Order: sequence, then structure tokens, then C-alpha cells
Amino acid sequence: MKIRTKHQLITAALMASVVASIAGLVMHTQRRVLRAQALQRLDALMEGASRIAKESLDGRDRLMAVSYLMFMRREHPELAFASYTYGGHVSNLGEEGPGLIYLERRVLPAGRPVRYTVAAYPSASGGPGASLQVSTAGVSLSVSGKATVDVDEPAAGEGASVRLGFSRAMVDGEVARELAPLLRWTAGIAGFFMALGLFVNAWVARLLTGPLESLAKATALLAAGRMDVTVPVRSDDEMGALSASFNEMAGRLRELLASREDILHALTHEINTPLNGLKGYLELWRDGLLPESAARDGGVVATMLGAVLRMETSLGNALGLFRSGAAAAQKPVPVKLHEVFSQAVTLFAPLALERGLRVIPLPAASRSVIIAPEEPVRQIVTNLVSNAIKYAGDGGVVRMSLTDGPDEVRFHVSNTGYGIPPEDLPRLFTKFYRSPAERGPGKRVPGSGLGLSIVHRAVTELGGRISVESKLGEKTLFLVVLPKRRPEAASSGGERL
Repeated sequence: MKIRTKHQLITAALMASVVASIAGLVMHTQRRVLRAQALQRLDALMEGASRIAKESLDGRDRLMAVSYLMFMRREHPELAFASYTYGGHVSNLGEEGPGLIYLERRVLPAGRPVRYTVAAYPSASGGPGASLQVSTAGVSLSVSGKATVDVDEPAAGEGASVRLGFSRAMVDGEVARELAPLLRWTAGIAGFFMALGLFVNAWVARLLTGPLESLAKATALLAAGRMDVTVPVRSDDEMGALSASFNEMAGRLRELLASREDILHALTHEINTPLNGLKGYLELWRDGLLPESAARDGGVVATMLGAVLRMETSLGNALGLFRSGAAAAQKPVPVKLHEVFSQAVTLFAPLALERGLRVIPLPAASRSVIIAPEEPVRQIVTNLVSNAIKYAGDGGVVRMSLTDGPDEVRFHVSNTGYGIPPEDLPRLFTKFYRSPAERGPGKRVPGSGLGLSIVHRAVTELGGRISVESKLGEKTLFLVVLPKRRPEAASSGGERL
């Protein structure tokens, strides 16, 4: 089950329990109020019956009380039983039963005054035997002689009792009828807020679990090989941080895969360059076009052996091109640039011969020695000579020059042929970049687009600089300036490609 579904179910259950509890509490409270009101109404009926019973008792008219109870039963159907007891007589209206609510009231007759009879006898002196004085303070009786007092108290009359039995079912039904509108209103309000809560819950669940679902989908795509996948970062909270971390991880994976492809291309390029020269010599040897003098003096074999050694060295050094400061990790040695150029020209001579190119090597007097790692210098010269031969037009000319200075050495490699369009020059040293024009009508020059990138990297690590001049359809010239001894500042720098 998805997290969003679990969240919605749990939250919906909590909301339903809360809404149901509140609605139940409201209904229970209202039911108690309505039942209390119903009991008050029954008490009022009981009070009316008691008042009539007292009047009947005072007037010694039992029929009046019974008649009123009969009237009450007709007017109030919930009154299922009524009983009037007076003077030992019981009048029952209806039948008693277990499903009734009984109310009972005792009625006493009204009180009468006590009568006092005073008989006073005259005194011996002949005066009155008694005198009566009435004032606001009360009544006073003075007796001077003999007197007798008779007290006439009213007899303690018997009271009456009234008992009423109300149908519990009818009372509860009346409460239920009065409660029904409130129940409908409560159910409607509860349903509205429940629906609103579910809508808000769905929105919150989508807000909370949406980034997780995006991450899950992106992870599945990444596992399936889609390296270009990213997830949007919509917030600054933990989910936003997690999304940003995923994007960073995906970016690093893309870089790792790109580096792996770069390494494969670099290895292919570094091996193909001397392999092409070796292949050319073997084809000339097979076809019998190799001069016998060159075969006898061992120069061809030495060149081919050098190509094999060059490929072996390339396998170990091509990976260093993708590490910052690869040249700085190699030991500087004296490097004779004129010998490096001579070896490169010898290596690619078969390719030039096959295409009818004229390669003009360095003048015999050109000599220059620099202190630098040998492998990057060979990479610079070999790739420039290889590119000049590949992109020269059939029957074209490839030239080289070397100028030795006190602190730096300058050399260039140029060719006649296709030239480089101006719009391609800014991106010429970018890895894997190849011009859409493809340098020739109807012909695609083979290559991986790594040669000039390797040259630029090596020149930068050696503390030098490289520039290019080209005129479309005429010529191209690469100029390289290298220090005779690499400065420490330059050796620690370098551009990461």
C-alpha cells in the first residue's frame, strides 16, 4: 500500500472518529435537555392535577378530582394511568404497567381556626368576671373571677393522594421527534466538515508524498539507465534537501559515466594514433612499396617498434589526462623537441604517402631542448602532426617549424586544405567536439574529437599556451609556446576537462 493511501486512510479514520464523537456528544446532550424538558412538562401536569385534587379535598367533592383526571387523559394521550385516593376510596383510570413513568403527590386539606369558648363568672365584688381587649398588638382576655375555657379544634382530616403514570414510549417518541431536526442538521454539518477534511487531507497527502513519489519514479528511471533524470526542488524543508541531494547524486553519476566514456575515447584515440602509422608501414611492406634500403637499415622496424611502445605507454598515460595535474605528477627530463618531431613525422609518413601529401619536416639546424615530462610533450607534437595530415587536402602540404629562445620555445604545425570555419574556433579545444561541416565535401574524417583537447590540456599543464589561425579552404596553423623549464605556478594549475 502506498504511503499516500496509508496517510489518507489513517487521517480519515481519525477525522471520522473526532467528528462522530463531537456529533454524538451534541446529540447526547440535546437528548438529555429534551428529556429534562419533557419531565418538567410532566411535573407541570402533575402540579395541575394536585391543585384540582386539593380543591376537591377542601370542597369534599371527590367527583371533581376524578372528572379532571379523566379530562387530562383525553387531552394528554401520554397519560396512560391516573389514580385518586381519598377517604379510603381509590379511583383508578387506566391500567398500571412496567413501561410507565410514575409521579405521585400527597394533598392535605386547608387548615381551619381553633375556637375558644370562655365562660366567666362574676366576682364577689359584683364586677365583671372577664374583660376582652383588642388592639393592634393582639387580643387579650382578663378574667377576675372564675372562668372555664372550651377549645374547639378541627379534627385532623385525612388527606388525598394523586398518582399519574405516563407512557415512557410516548415520552421517548416525543423526544425523538423533537430531536430529529437537530439530528439532520448535525449529520449535515458533520458530513460537510468530513468532506472538507477529506479534501484537505488529500491535498496535504499529495503535498507531503508528492516529492517522495517523484523521487521513487526518478530512482526507478535512474536504475533503468536514464542518467538525465532530475526531481524538482519545491521547498526548503527535509524533502527539499532530499530532492537536492538526489539531483546532486544523479549529477555525480552522470559525471562518472561521462568520465568513463571519456577514458574509453581517450584510450581509443591514443592507441589509434600510433596504430594508424604502424598499419601504414605494414601495408607498404605487404604491397612491396617499402624501399629496400629502409627495410635493411632497420629504421622501419625501429619505427614500428616505437609505435608499439607508444601504444603501451598510452594505455598507462591516457587516464592521466582526466586527472588534474597529470603532467605535474611525471618527472621532468630533458626532452629534445627536434627528435620528437622527427619520430612523429616518421610514424605518420605512410599515411602522408598514401594520400599524396608533402610533409616538410623541421630544418636540420632546428634544435631545442626543454626540461619537462616527456609524455605530454610527445602528446602535443604527435596529435598536432596527426591532425595536420588527417585534415590536409589530398596533395596538400604539411609544414613544421621550431624556434628556440632563451626562456621558451615556439613551434608550429600547419597544413593546407579544408581550414576551420570561424564559428568552430571557440569550441575547437572542447572534448569530443567536431564541426558539423566535417571538413570536406562528401567525406567524413575519422576521429573522436579528443586530439586537440588532449593537446590543450597538456600545453596548459606544462605552463604554455596554444593558439590557432585558419582560413577556410586554404590553410590552418597551430602555434604552441612552451617554457624551457616549467614554472611552479603553472605546474600546479591546469584546466579540468
